[in-house]
Amino acid sequence: MKRIYQLLSLALLLVLTQKSYALACKKDGTQANDAVMINTTIAVPNSLPKDTVLWRSGYYSISVTCWQDRGGPSEYVYFYLSPRDTGLTQLGPDLELGVHLNGTDLRCTQLERCRVQLPISFDFCPVGSGCKDKAQTFSLSFNFFLSKRSQPGPGKEGALTGAMTYPAFQLDGAGGMNVSPDSNFVMTLIGLNQLRYVACATTLSIFPKTVNFGGITSTGAQTNKVIKEVPFNITAIKSCNSVYGLNAVLTPVAATAADGYTLVPSNNTSVGISLLKQPSRSAIPFNKEFTLVAPTREQMVVNNFLAQLKWRTSKPKLGKFNATATIDVFYK
Repeated sequence: MKRIYQLLSLALLLVLTQKSYALACKKDGTQANDAVMINTTIAVPNSLPKDTVLWRSGYYSISVTCWQDRGGPSEYVYFYLSPRDTGLTQLGPDLELGVHLNGTDLRCTQLERCRVQLPISFDFCPVGSGCKDKAQTFSLSFNFFLSKRSQPGPGKEGALTGAMTYPAFQLDGAGGMNVSPDSNFVMTLIGLNQLRYVACATTLSIFPKTVNFGGITSTGAQTNKVIKEVPFNITAIKSCNSVYGLNAVLTPVAATAADGYTLVPSNNTSVGISLLKQPSRSAIPFNKEFTLVAPTREQMVVNNFLAQLKWRTSKPKLGKFNATATIDVFYK
């Protein structure tokens, strides 16, 4: 009787295993893994609020092919975050990995079963060996970010996490994740040892907060002609002598930056605004990370800039214009 129970248990295990892992997904149809490297140092003040984004990668777009590799019911493709980190303990208590997908920042702690359903589905597959002839290929666009998982605390120095590599996501079916090597595509993040705590944060002040170009005349307007330049500065102040720098990203609001360097007001496209760093007069990009403060022990650093107003046409539209750019700061 004991032998019969063992055989029945084994048969049940085989059936359940076959049913759960019926979907295969590969990058470019064959590749089961890939990696992204963090190639910059990241400094983190422990005083930062929970969910503060500490680092964000560039955007990636990959081609994925999925198919049912065994017979089974209809199902969707799922995007599983942190697929090898049960309980989300591998990164420690202070750090969380997230993914920007479909226009939204996603964190495992905010998702049911730590997964997102993708709009790719398969019908019932009646063939025991699978239905690879019904494979589907689609594009997946995303970027990674690392955010602070813990609440603000007292200043401390040192490594933020003991992990150097971390499986970021896996593509699989509704039944769960296949843990067999080379079965489903897994993306890994490398270089988490680049993150470290610093003893204090930095406060930024911008003066003047609003750059006012005043009244201008359209007489003599020519494309790319400089109309006016107005100075402003950004001051960075910290309360300790920890060595770190600041990178920043300027994001247009009520404006566009089609060429990457010119802010064009949405309510009047006759003009464009460029930001120039002084004294080099080098142009500051929009929507792209740039160095605001180089790594230093200095507790106060003043950066001088020019806001340069130019015509974008020889036949300007009369009337007011205004544009805004938000500034996101990353510690380095």
